[in-house]
Amino acid sequence: MDIKAKCKFDYDSIRALTHLSLFKKANPKKRLLTMSVISAILALVIALEALIFSDAVMAGLLCVVIGIILLECYLYFLVPRIRYRTLGKIKNAENEYIFSDSALKVFTKSQEYCGEAEIDYSFFVKIYETSKYFFIFQTNNQAFIVDKSTIEGGTVEDVSNKLSAYVKGQYIICKY
Repeated sequence: MDIKAKCKFDYDSIRALTHLSLFKKANPKKRLLTMSVISAILALVIALEALIFSDAVMAGLLCVVIGIILLECYLYFLVPRIRYRTLGKIKNAENEYIFSDSALKVFTKSQEYCGEAEIDYSFFVKIYETSKYFFIFQTNNQAFIVDKSTIEGGTVEDVSNKLSAYVKGQYIICKY
């Protein structure tokens, strides 16, 4: 039984892939909030310490903590935008997937590119599943993005069972 799905390489899907690669299984929003709160509290304590004791080391440490906050914001907000802008020919490309019994068929269409491929499930390295997407990695750096809301001819569980049967220990379900 063939199951069809689609995904467009729009900003939302690329942001989800970027957050997955940066934050792994951690919920990106919760991690950003947690790190920001911890860093802000730490910055406040260090700032008060620096003011009370006029300590230059504390002022330097305060700069480091502020740098950590800025880095977290950069990773969460700006890196996905940068990755999306650098997509080139596949920006806003639409992938159509057909999950057959033995292989995944992929059809890609964009303004400048058109292609198709058939990949045996055994070639997939790992698979991440979030509440909205499947990320099917062919290598550690290259992934197909499948939007769960577009699945036709089967259910999300059917696709999940089919994929998990081939990657066994590398099927990771993210809680976000």
